[in-house]
Amino acid sequence: MPSTTSSIREFAPGRDGRPAVLCFPHAGGCASFFRSWQGLLPGARVHAVQYPGREDRITQDHPESLTGLAQAVADEVLASGEAYSVLFGHSMGAYVAFETARLLERAGRPVPVLVVSSAAAPALRPPVPFEDTADVLGYLGRYEPLSIELLQDDELMELLLEYIKADLRLVARYDGYEGARISSRLVAVAGEDDIPEIRTRFAPWGGHTSGDFTPLVLPGGHFYLRTEPPFPLICDELARSAAAAAPSAP
Repeated sequence: MPSTTSSIREFAPGRDGRPAVLCFPHAGGCASFFRSWQGLLPGARVHAVQYPGREDRITQDHPESLTGLAQAVADEVLASGEAYSVLFGHSMGAYVAFETARLLERAGRPVPVLVVSSAAAPALRPPVPFEDTADVLGYLGRYEPLSIELLQDDELMELLLEYIKADLRLVARYDGYEGARISSRLVAVAGEDDIPEIRTRFAPWGGHTSGDFTPLVLPGGHFYLRTEPPFPLICDELARSAAAAAPSAP
């Protein structure tokens, strides 16, 4: 069982030769969002980041900054010796994954592939409310309708809003990305029915890598991956990464 102070949850513990994917959840999301991916990606080991303040880290303080959150993840990756083939970040997780990739590259451990999903390029992200509850609920409703059952459960809503607001604050105050570039291959994904502020602003992610860049539009909205997880994309990127790492024939 992982320490509750650690950031990474391994749904396929151990190292058996399969490549590893590290997933970063959306605002308000938990590592368990990606648990089902392990059974559906048998050719890979799926790991996910558990942000402080939720699930088995519920008693821990929320991070003070998005870059600080990324630093904690990068430090743990470096200490573990794990060599991830792909970092996959969804929505807020895209920014955390990007910053983690920057830190790993700075430490001499560049990641072959970064996939940023349902996120506008950093400088073009829309304004994010994080204080007024009505504004936050309205903001969330644009991305995914909130269920009546959830809205009627005051205790659950209070808990969810606590860490959703904490995460949105990180996104709203995120800076330091101007001119930031990594050398990893970068794939930016948007749902064709996502809100315009993301659907029309995700391609400029290409300016944040000196490597290959692919913008990709998939069917669905902001949470397209709930019904159509991008497994073909991830499998393709794992294969590409493996081919690039293979020694050349003499």
